Formats: sequence, C-alpha cells, structure tokens
Amino acid sequence: MTNTTISRDAPRLYVGGEWRTPRSNDAIDVIDPATGERIGEIAAAGSSDIDDAVQAAGQAMRARWAPTDRQTALLALADAIDANAEEFAAIEMRDAGKPITAARRVDVPVASAALRYFAGWAPRIAGETAELSLPGDWHACTLREPVGIVGQIIPWNYPLMGAAMKIGPAIAAGCATVLKPAELTSLSALRLAELLEGCGFPPGRVNIVPGHGPVAGAALVAHHDVAKIAFTGSTAIGRTIVREGAATMKRVTVELGGKSPVIVLPDADLDAAARATAMNIFLNAGQTCSAGSRLLVHASVADALVSRIVELARGMRIGSPTDPATMLGPLISARQRERVLGYVERALADGATAVTGGGAVDGPGFFVAPTVLAGVEAGMAAVEEEIFGPVLCVLPFDTLDLDAIAALANATPYGLAAYVWTTNLGAAHGLVRRLRAGTVKVNAPGGSDFAMPAGGVKQSGFGRENGRVGVEAYTEIKSVTLAY
Repeated sequence: MTNTTISRDAPRLYVGGEWRTPRSNDAIDVIDPATGERIGEIAAAGSSDIDDAVQAAGQAMRARWAPTDRQTALLALADAIDANAEEFAAIEMRDAGKPITAARRVDVPVASAALRYFAGWAPRIAGETAELSLPGDWHACTLREPVGIVGQIIPWNYPLMGAAMKIGPAIAAGCATVLKPAELTSLSALRLAELLEGCGFPPGRVNIVPGHGPVAGAALVAHHDVAKIAFTGSTAIGRTIVREGAATMKRVTVELGGKSPVIVLPDADLDAAARATAMNIFLNAGQTCSAGSRLLVHASVADALVSRIVELARGMRIGSPTDPATMLGPLISARQRERVLGYVERALADGATAVTGGGAVDGPGFFVAPTVLAGVEAGMAAVEEEIFGPVLCVLPFDTLDLDAIAALANATPYGLAAYVWTTNLGAAHGLVRRLRAGTVKVNAPGGSDFAMPAGGVKQSGFGRENGRVGVEAYTEIKSVTLAY
C-alpha cells in the first residue's frame, strides 16, 4: 500500500488557487481513529481566511467559464482521483478509520463517479420558453443562472465522497465554492485541492478551507457575499445554519440526521433482508445518516430475522483498517465512541437486552462491537435519537394494518430514509405512500444512484442533492419578457 504523507511543510489553506498559511497560524491535530495517535496537523481557518476565500471565489466568478470547460475540468478531476486511487484510499484509512478494502471499493470510486455524473449536467442546464396570454407579440423565457458564491460544509463520515458530491453540482451549475471539510477529516479534501489546477480549474473556483465549525463554519454561513449554504451534518448544527443564514436570506440546503426504519413484513425474503440490514447499519461503523437503525419486524418472523442478523454481525471482522479482510473499523473519535456507548448503556439500564455486542472492543482505537438491542420501547433515547454508531434497535409488531405500521415507522422527528421488505406489491406501494421520508427503498439495500435526489423531511432537513434537482439547487431562475 502506498505511504501517505499526512503533514506538509506547514498547515495550509487552498485559497484563490494558492496555498496559504492561516492568518491566525492556528492548527488542528489529526488523529488516527484506529490507534488514537496523533499523526499530523492541518490548518484551521479563521474568519479573515474565510473572507479571503469568499473574495477569491467572487473574483473567479467575474470571468466566464464555459459549460463544456466546466465539464472537462470535472471529468479530469475524476480521472485524477482514479489515477491516485491508492493514495486516496490510504488517506481515508488513516484520517477517517476506513477499512482499506471499503475505501478502495466504495469511497474512492464513488467520489470519482459523482464528479463524472455532475460533469454531464454542465452543458445541459437550460431555461424554458413560454407562450404569454397578454395581447401583443412577445418573446418570454426563463434563464437558469448560477446562484453565486456557495459555502459548502461536509461531515466526517464520508470525507472524499462528501467533497466530490458538493463540488460537482456547484461547478456544473457555474458557481464558485468555498468548501469547509470536517475538522476531523480534512486530509482527502486537501489532497483533492492539489489536483485542481492540473485539471483545468481556474483559481478561486474551488477553495478548500478546513477549520473549526464555530469559527470557520460560522464565518462562512454569516458572510454577506455567500449566496447559498449547502450543509450535511447533524440536525442541531443544521438548525443553527438555517437560523443564521436567514439573516442574509441565503439559499440553504441541509441534509441532516436520521433514524431510518427498516420494515420487514412476514412474506419478506429474510435472508436478503438480514444481509441488507446488517450491512446498512454496521458498515462504516454505523456512521451513515441514512442507515436503517430501527428494525420494525413482524413478530411472526422477528426471531428468525434477528438470528440471521446476529450471525452476520458476529462474522464481521473488526480490526485494523490496514488489513484487507477487516470489515468494521473504528468510530471517528473517542468522543463519538463515548456517545454511542452512552446510548447503549442507557438502553440496557432501562431494560433492553444486547443480543450481540453492546460494548467497546478491547485495544487501542475507538472501536465498538456491532450491537443489536432487543426489548427496546418507544420513548427510549436509543429508539428516538440518532446514535450514529453500529447499533440496531429491534421493535417487533403484530399487525398487518399499513396505517399502524407506518405510524410506528413515522414516530420519530426524523424523515431521511426508510426501507421496506415484502413480496406483496400492494403492501409495498401502500407503505411507500404512507412513510414520511425523503427516500424509500423496497427490497433494496442502502446506497443510491446519483440520478436519484436525496434529502429529508421533518428534522432530517430540506432541499435535495443529486439528480437534476440537486444541480438546479445551485441556480436561480430569471424570467425574461421581451416585447417585439
């Protein structure tokens, strides 16, 4: 495996096509989640650095960048990721605790696939013509124009993928972006920045400014020249961003937390449902916003399904991310491990049972065993709140009434995703209509295609990413009426 340089000569920010030292000289330690050891440091942008990046983005937008040139640059960046795939996989492994096999098979190729998908939209953004009912001769049309400078804030669970999925649509739409990666996992975004100039990105079109959320993130949200904020992360931070962004009437897209239900009816393929459910909640150490963390299963098949999931969980190798056979890596930090274990401990104290797992894994790093909790009840924090760890709560039900089942599934503040397992076409369509979620998948595992919009309802946020609507979210519509 390729050795990865964790620290450069000095911590730097990528602003206006140049590498700069932050004005404050502040830095953030880089911690390997698999060992708990400090392996380097990154720059921490302050508010003045954010202002520099926004000004650079504004300068870049004053020069025309043709749609086909934007497409070419995005495709070149995708090729550059593929050409450096092993290095990116190693970075994600060290910085985010990704098992090397998962980084190679998922994180890196999905990031380049995202850029290729959005590149295809760059020359296809268009307005419409309209026939007016007013008397006289008219030409009427709409134009789709870039919304302007966008601030993008990504989480730590899928760092490289998150950067690509934010940069891609913004550039396709003709915007300039200031991207703030998560302070815990900024290395892959900084490596990506090193590739931009060689791929044809004009200086300032993409600026990478790592930093602390309450400083750099807050400055980006508050900046009066930033027209849009695109945020993926926790519901608590999302509320703050929406509130602060309202002061300058920013366009805001927020993809937030989830407590997604997996509904399994008696006629479901239990083997397929078990495999998909286990992979969805345990891989990436459960640190996936759309993970199915509540298993709502009909009582007649509950024992059979849970036993299958437990068997799969116990067969997943936990260990060093450097081992190609490792399936489950660590949580991102000691703080996150304490948070996850706190939910489990409270559930056990309230009468739940850990069918498997339930604790930390001995040794260095921030590992938690894949956990299945039975005997949980509505009202428990583990059932109602996002844990963001490898913890599955099992809630059997004994009805076939679709309204009642949907009511159980909808009984949280969240609405990001939902999963349904059944061979009954009527039940499938009936639940799809009744579930309050931005995405519903039937007899299908987690993950998605970039052609499909993604986002949530309720406390899971608003706005959509991916697909045509995800690109158009970076545009404004201008109506034009011309009298002949």
